[in-house]
Amino acid sequence: MRTVFEILPSSVNPESCKLLCEVSNEGFSFCIKNEETNLFLGLGVYHFDKNKPAVGLPIALQILFHQKEIFSGKFKKVYVVYSFCQSTLIPFSVYDRDKNELLMNVMFGDLGHNETILTDVLPDHSLYNCYRIPTALLEVIQTQFPDSSCSHQYSLLLKNLPVEDDRLALIFYTQKFVACLIKEGKFQLVNSYNFETPEDVSYTLLNICKQFNIADPHLMIHGLLEENSPLYKDIYKYFNNIELASLPSNSVYSDEIMKFPSHYFSYIFAIDSCE
Repeated sequence: MRTVFEILPSSVNPESCKLLCEVSNEGFSFCIKNEETNLFLGLGVYHFDKNKPAVGLPIALQILFHQKEIFSGKFKKVYVVYSFCQSTLIPFSVYDRDKNELLMNVMFGDLGHNETILTDVLPDHSLYNCYRIPTALLEVIQTQFPDSSCSHQYSLLLKNLPVEDDRLALIFYTQKFVACLIKEGKFQLVNSYNFETPEDVSYTLLNICKQFNIADPHLMIHGLLEENSPLYKDIYKYFNNIELASLPSNSVYSDEIMKFPSHYFSYIFAIDSCE
């Protein structure tokens, strides 16, 4: 794994802290929060080498856990969010646990022995979120954090209260972005999209707006996107109402964290308010 950001305190008492993690095909991110002081102490963002086969991600993650002493501590609580695109929302009224495998195979291709199906319950929306992740990756997480809780990224996004205006929240990674669309106070879309060029992103966003008949939604941007980057400039050609996300206001943050633009890590810290 390549270290993109690593902001760690000189010392941590894991027994008074929670560890919040995100695992995706892009890599691994985490933050540490002291529950007694409500203070985020540090974070890390590590990217997986996309030139290597995807099957190497569990091994790379295992090596990362071995190299970083911070992960050897016994944290008060560990929460893991999986950000993988193979996810589908199922209404309570038609959900059948015995058909999960069939449904996922129809939507995303046959399930082999290398993937595991998990399910989140979303009672406020009367939905189940059925998703699958590489079994080897799940085993690495469960071995490292045997008492951890987990959910899918989409489940956490849906737990956020809808806003009144039309909003398109975007979480940017190196070669994908997650989009969550709210129209007239209701969730309309949550999905992941791969991209290679800035034009790929703009085309996808304009297509979403066309499909849902939205002229100029409020774009809320999270993730490692620079304001002076070609990607940001291309998005700005077509959208005027753009906001870079701020840090969740219900917590405090270390001075080192505050040195960086808030939207870089806002989606990681938001795990705490949703879990």
